[in-house]
Amino acid sequence: MEMTVVQCTFQREQIVDFFKNKLKDLKFISPEDYKQIESWLSSLCDTTKKRYEKTHIAWDVWQFFFEKSLRALTDNVRGHDKLYRYLNEYMEYENLLFAIDRKYRDHMIHSIWVMLLGFYLKDKYHQFNDMDYMNIFLLCDDVKCLEEYNTVKKIIKEKEDPLWCLIALTHDLGYPIERTKRANEVMTKMINNFGFLKQKDFDYNFTTVHEPVINELLNILSYQLIWRPNSWTIGYASGTRADHAKSFERLDHGIMAAYLLQMYLDWIFDDLNIRHGTENIYPLKNEDAARMTYIITLLDAISAHTNKNRYVKMDTVNEMQTLLFLSDELDELSRFSRSKTDEWIEINCKTEFEWTNEVFQINYTFDESKDYDVVEFFKGKVDKLNDRFEIGNTKSLKLSLNCKGTMSKKSVVCKYEKTSSSCFVIINDKTYRDMYEFLSGR
Repeated sequence: MEMTVVQCTFQREQIVDFFKNKLKDLKFISPEDYKQIESWLSSLCDTTKKRYEKTHIAWDVWQFFFEKSLRALTDNVRGHDKLYRYLNEYMEYENLLFAIDRKYRDHMIHSIWVMLLGFYLKDKYHQFNDMDYMNIFLLCDDVKCLEEYNTVKKIIKEKEDPLWCLIALTHDLGYPIERTKRANEVMTKMINNFGFLKQKDFDYNFTTVHEPVINELLNILSYQLIWRPNSWTIGYASGTRADHAKSFERLDHGIMAAYLLQMYLDWIFDDLNIRHGTENIYPLKNEDAARMTYIITLLDAISAHTNKNRYVKMDTVNEMQTLLFLSDELDELSRFSRSKTDEWIEINCKTEFEWTNEVFQINYTFDESKDYDVVEFFKGKVDKLNDRFEIGNTKSLKLSLNCKGTMSKKSVVCKYEKTSSSCFVIINDKTYRDMYEFLSGR
């Protein structure tokens, strides 16, 4: 696959200036809103503003773009106010999570940077200008089928910008559920100091009344549109359904976010009110197929970004789930850490991304003045990257990840490399060729 030879360095002002120029191309945004948006984004770049203040600025940006994007895709916005109430609780809960985890990231701010980075990547890498929705459409060799798919794709293209905004803004809504496990670990260590006390871990369960909703979410995530004479019909991909079921069992925060959207947004229920049981009872026109693709793509992308069973073949990367994964991993503009004075300070990590026919490489360089556990950060990135991308038989391609910075006042250099024939990690002078050994810390 032909690739643009380009290397990008991600810095706040650079990304924000790009997006300010991009506003005129976003058909769902009115020119009278440009000034307010520019003011919000400039405040996110202001180094004199503290985390809490930036969180509330990000909340204003989140509400604005979420509602504008939703209205661009549907006239039915019922339920979005309930989602806002959840987000208010989410922000308060995140303050507790910051106290538990020194490396915690503010996910309200993070979601805004992911949205901006996605637009930036779409501009710099032509692969993302021609998004592929083939995973939703079960195509045959029929010429008419391909023609109809291309027609649907053109309809989707008109709404791709607001669709991306919704994906970026909502992808981490389920994070507090997953992160509570960490709270359990902290509390267990404390309670164990009192020999007569025994902690009962906070746990989750659901009753049978929720099973139909969960089953329907798994159905939606496995929907495929099938071309029959003169119309599209809906079918299931059983393997995809089982894959998402495993993710739900783990309570991965991506699929939990999808569950929240399905519960709150009436748009999803209304547009995916599919009748099953009788063949061809529900023929779909191209416009219907496009509307359903918006929803399936939204829920699938945010579910897939934390699903370890989902991977990307390096020769088919132009999908929303890949754009989300990359934007998510490239955002280090929203990471804070607690200093020795208990003040939350920004980490200041420079991120570079290079993507050519020969290399797919991400570099993270931490500010040498900050004392940050770079190796632990690097492990998390390797864990995600190693599972996500499948090189296959693309012998000329190299997958690479590099980290430089400080750990306990000591310089550290980390390197990960994967090709079609080898995979290894180097931490300073020590080499690991067994990824399990490295990631498990053995």
